[in-house]
Amino acid sequence: MENKTSKYFKYAIGEIILVVIGILIALQINNWNEKRLNENKILSILKEIQNDLKEDILKSKELFAYYKERDSIIQLAINNKLTRENYLSDKKYYYINVAMNAFHLKIHSNGYQNFSNNLDNVPKKYQEVISTLNEIYTYNKYEIDKFDTRIDKITDRLIDNLGATKTWFYNVSQDKISNEAIHYFLNDSLYKNALHIYSNAAFNLTNHVSQFNQNAIKAYRTIAELTGNPKELPDFIPHHLIDVTPQQFKELSGNYTLVKLKFSTGDILELTEPYIMKVDEQRLEFSYIETNETFNLYFKNNTTLYADNLEAFILKDDNNRVIGLNVKFFNDEFEFIKTE
Repeated sequence: MENKTSKYFKYAIGEIILVVIGILIALQINNWNEKRLNENKILSILKEIQNDLKEDILKSKELFAYYKERDSIIQLAINNKLTRENYLSDKKYYYINVAMNAFHLKIHSNGYQNFSNNLDNVPKKYQEVISTLNEIYTYNKYEIDKFDTRIDKITDRLIDNLGATKTWFYNVSQDKISNEAIHYFLNDSLYKNALHIYSNAAFNLTNHVSQFNQNAIKAYRTIAELTGNPKELPDFIPHHLIDVTPQQFKELSGNYTLVKLKFSTGDILELTEPYIMKVDEQRLEFSYIETNETFNLYFKNNTTLYADNLEAFILKDDNNRVIGLNVKFFNDEFEFIKTE
């Protein structure tokens, strides 16, 4: 009996151990499945964020072009370089409506909201992107929405004022431009004040959109690196289009001075503004030293760098040493000399 009882207890203990092991294995498998499902969910959300960023990056390019064109016209108007012929030409409404319309960029944030709602479940390997996304969807979005609303108020105020005080305003929309209307657009000081206010608000808006754009590109690249999606960066994300050698990076690194700015209007401004070019993780970081504002530049070919809305042509001397950069931003040109 003692022998049978001993065998029974050994058998029972063995059965219990097997059941416990089975339960632990089942729990582990369930845990793995939950982690896999959770990671797939986060990957899906990150892909949604990438799609949101793509739409907004492409839209920001349109916004830059829109306000750059208007700013060129406004600067001509403020500096008395427009003529009667401009307001009678086929493009007259470009000049007349220059401060009566706006371009809106409404940041898509559904992906980020889903990400925020699942922040506690984000695997550690994906948490690198959190700080950049927070900056985009809190600070950048707030500033863009603020100045977007301000520009709307400026255009509404100008239109309402013209409608309430100028008898010729309705006729302008009917393609009847009177001498009184032309005189107003060319000479009225309060109108030029309104243009200046519009230009200032547009400058602030595009500046914040530029910061958003750089952060959005950074976030898109980071998500792509962390998830492997997409395998190759799309064209709207600046990246090196050639294989860059360490020597090419070294040649461009150093201090620069912005010595000349030539506006699209033909006006030239002489300057002595300090910049610095650094290499960070196969990227060229070109920074304005006084404000630390930074632009990431990439090789388009062996002689040209590029980023959103700009191209930088590398200048070399007879000994093939880099001596400066000639940068084109829309229709403006910036001349930099390398000071080592």
